[in-house]
Order: sequence, then structure tokens, then C-alpha cells
Amino acid sequence: MKKIGICAAITGSMTRKETMPGLPVTVDEIINCAYECSCAGAAIVHIHVRDKDERPSLEASLYKEVLTGIREKSDILVCISTSNHLVRVSDKERIRLMELQPDLASLEVTSLKRPDGGIKNNKKFVIDMLQAMKQYEVKPEFEIFNPPMFKEFMRLVELGYIEDNAYIQFVIGSIGGMKPTYKNIQWILDSDKKGFNWSAAGIAGMQLPVNFISILNGCDVIRTGMEDNRYLLKGIPVKNNVEFVDRSATMIRMLGCEVADSFAMAKILGVKDRKYD
Repeated sequence: MKKIGICAAITGSMTRKETMPGLPVTVDEIINCAYECSCAGAAIVHIHVRDKDERPSLEASLYKEVLTGIREKSDILVCISTSNHLVRVSDKERIRLMELQPDLASLEVTSLKRPDGGIKNNKKFVIDMLQAMKQYEVKPEFEIFNPPMFKEFMRLVELGYIEDNAYIQFVIGSIGGMKPTYKNIQWILDSDKKGFNWSAAGIAGMQLPVNFISILNGCDVIRTGMEDNRYLLKGIPVKNNVEFVDRSATMIRMLGCEVADSFAMAKILGVKDRKYD
């Protein structure tokens, strides 16, 4: 029976509590939410941190608090965001986050244009980040927003900067990326993944169909959570991230697969063993 992991993207960088009261934004809320998602069956938690005013942040001290707190309570794999979307921070500061040794860290191999400034990743930053990830044994989660980004990813694979057991996260329905159409979902399914581990994140109303289609087509992880979606079902607002994890676990089992725990997921993705001091 195939094992599929659940990645809970619990906060993100855009949504605020005034529109989603259950959104975890403080350090303690993020830690507790990660623990609750782990108990519900999530193998990975995808983390964004916020400052005291709820603004997105890449402050190393906040990430350190969150990492320490989660690891004291749970074995869930922690994936931190390195995206500079809506955050003013130097590339060096982003790269230094790898010194915290999260289990995984997200990375876009190109920039992504958006009306609000988007994501700015030049080629030097990407190479330097990949080298830091290798040095500190952090598993990259390659977020792919469009075909040109996938093309650049494959170029880096051919040049040897990316290992053969890469983990790819396709994203559909995000501003500046692929439009939420079934044609684009088909492009994801048809992409030559060369045996890489993969997942697909559907934004807003695409979350549920993308989850189902991914499971049916052999994905290794499905992504869910309040970063990507406000509704559990059409017209029914979600109360918290655990509801999304519960829904995902039910879907995986309904389709004849097994929910992977964090230890199985670490083995599947090739995440290095950690000593959680």
C-alpha cells in the first residue's frame, strides 16, 4: 500500500486573523498548531513566521523559537519558508537560516512576478542557497509555480546542483503562477519528473481537486492548510488547520493509500536524521 504524507501549510504570509480567526500567527500558536496537526496525521508542517504586528518575517530568532518549540513537542518534519515575498531581507540573511537546520526549506529557483513585488531570486542566490542546504543537510522543497521555473529546475539538475532524489512542490492557482485550470493540472501530471518525489498545492478552490488528482496519480505528499485555503468545503469556512489535516487523511485512506507518519516521510524524501537537542 502506497504511503502518502500530509504537509500542513498552517500560516502563510498574506492572510490575517481578522479574516481567519483560527490562523496561527504568534510563536506559541504556530508551535501548538504544528503539534495538533502532527497528532491529526500530518508528517510535515510548512512554516512562515510573523512579527508582533502579524507582518510576514524571516527573522532567524523567530524561526529558532518555533523550531525549538515544535521539536520539544513533536516528531513532525519542519519545512521553513525562505521566500522574500512581502519581506525586506538580504539574501545573506535568508541563506543563514540554514544554520538553524530545519528538516526542509522551500526554495524557488527563479523569481516570480506579482503585483505586490513577488519573489526575487537571482541565479547567484539560488546556487548559494543550494550549497548552504547541502552544507547543513537541509532538504530542499522546490516550489514550482510555472513551466519556466520547472525548466530552470531541470537545468540545475543537469548541472549537478540538485540531487537525483529532489522533492518538488508544484503550485497551481497562486497569483503570478499557473492559472487554476485542469489544463495546467494535466501539465503537472505530464511533466517528466524523472522519479523525483512530488506534491502539488492547489490554492483556494483548487485545493481539494488537486489533492484528489495528486493522490490518484502517485504523489508522495499532499499539501493542505490555511495558508492556501479558507474553506473546508464550498461555502463552509474552515475553523483551524486540524480540520484540513483530518480531511486529507480521510481522502488518502478513501483512495486506498496509507497516511505516512514523519518517520516514513523522512525516509521517502531522504530527509537527514536529526538530533533534537
